[in-house]
Amino acid sequence: MIPTQIQNNIVRLDTPAVYAYYIVKTSDLYPLALVCDNNDVLVGVIGSQEIDPWSLYRDDIPNKSCGEICARNFTFLEAADEDSLYSRARNIFAEKALMTLPVVDEKGVPIRLFGKFQAFFREMYKYLPYNNYAYGLMDAAGMARSRGYDRISAIEFGVAGGRGLFHMELYAREVQRLHGLTIDVYGFDSGIGLFPPADYRDCPQQWIEGDFKMDFESLQSRLFKAKLIIGDICQTTKTFLSNYTPHPIGFMSIDVDQYTPTAAILDMLLDEDKYFLPIVTMFFDDIFDHNEFQGEALALREFNEKNEHLKIAPEHKIFNHYLWNPRKDAAEFIDRNSTVNLKWCSRFNHPLFATMRNKNRSLTL
Repeated sequence: MIPTQIQNNIVRLDTPAVYAYYIVKTSDLYPLALVCDNNDVLVGVIGSQEIDPWSLYRDDIPNKSCGEICARNFTFLEAADEDSLYSRARNIFAEKALMTLPVVDEKGVPIRLFGKFQAFFREMYKYLPYNNYAYGLMDAAGMARSRGYDRISAIEFGVAGGRGLFHMELYAREVQRLHGLTIDVYGFDSGIGLFPPADYRDCPQQWIEGDFKMDFESLQSRLFKAKLIIGDICQTTKTFLSNYTPHPIGFMSIDVDQYTPTAAILDMLLDEDKYFLPIVTMFFDDIFDHNEFQGEALALREFNEKNEHLKIAPEHKIFNHYLWNPRKDAAEFIDRNSTVNLKWCSRFNHPLFATMRNKNRSLTL
């Protein structure tokens, strides 16, 4: 049986070719349609080589099926242990102009998709969709390893359709492999969309009740191990730490749009140090210049004002680690706003806040 995580990439021999065209043109990470027969055996693939910008007209795709246009002589990976998969995938991607490889079992049934970004994650993570998640997870994992942790947690607040959580979980699997630790992923959401704004602080000029509803069953079927925490975030954040006893939280994405749930999330940071890394990497999705005194921006500012030994920096919006990288290329410079809402919460009284280096640095003439 084909896993639900890749079923969105599956088409059949008689499926109209335009469906494959849509998959290839809209998939960020896996731009490949897998053409299977009625026994779920992979018989062909459709990628960018089969569908170029002019193929809709030149090859009369609207009147053809996937079985007619697919490539039947394609490269694939046979299911094996993780080390073997990564090693063989890197060799293939280095030699061929491919972005995605199907992984099949002994019967020829696709069980997984393997992207070039996975094979070369350390080099490519800055350019991925949701690169703020990739960067935040890499940053948190580095902090964790420097302080002796072998397992941490990452949380997305405001899951909605689940696109962000899907990417977070996928990236967490790569980051934990690279850093030699385990990352548990959680997603918080009401499940029914936004609550009605309480007052002006909840940005009623932008959001209304019911925005961003979740299809719980569809999302749950696409996740691997991520846990969904469904309910009013103002309440679930109060009981999460005691009920789930998570491993120390290293990365948090806050995408709840409004002031009230953001304030509740930040209040969770006031709990015991054992639940957090000494410096927590954070991403705020909805901090804009025009609503500085509303929403997530206001909640962040108030948090800093009332806490002496817990601070989130920078408070302002425009900050970008890549912008100050002297080795940046044109693509990084053009895309310099993609990570401006990354911030760091320092827990100054955390027992592991200070560096664990045991040698002094020195400079020579």
